[in-house]
This record gives sequence, structure tokens and C-alpha cells, in this order.
Amino acid sequence: MKTYPKIGIRPAIDGRQGGVRESLEEKTMNLAKAVANLISSTLKNGDGSPVECVIADTTIGRVGESAACAAKFEREGVGS
Repeated sequence: MKTYPKIGIRPAIDGRQGGVRESLEEKTMNLAKAVANLISSTLKNGDGSPVECVIADTTIGRVGESAACAAKFEREGVGS
């Protein structure tokens, strides 16, 4: 079976306004999951298998979270 690149989804959130980020964490992650489901159920690889998506473990609003996401994407083969 051929290995295909995966699509990475970064659920970014603006944490500059106090309390706003916290109120949107769950909604933002749910949107990321819905997008991943839409992509995987709609797009196919050359052999007909569904395109795989990888979602960051947390929403991203700071440099550390972005770095953790980049490391996960590299481990999971996103874009390679």
C-alpha cells in the first residue's frame, strides 16, 4: 500500500482578549474535527483511499502550542 501525505489542521484561536479563548476552545476543536471529517469523506487519494487528516492536540494561540503542533505534524507525515 502506498503512503500518501496527510493534511494538517491547525485549530488557531486568538488569545489576546481575556476570556474569549476559553469560551471558544471546545467550539474551535469541534470545527477542526468537522473539517477533518469533511475532507476525509470527500477527498480521495490516487488509489481511492480517503485522505487522512491530522489535527493538533490543542487549539493554537501561542508559540509553544504552534511548535508542539509542528512536531506532531512532522511525526505524523503531514505534507510529506
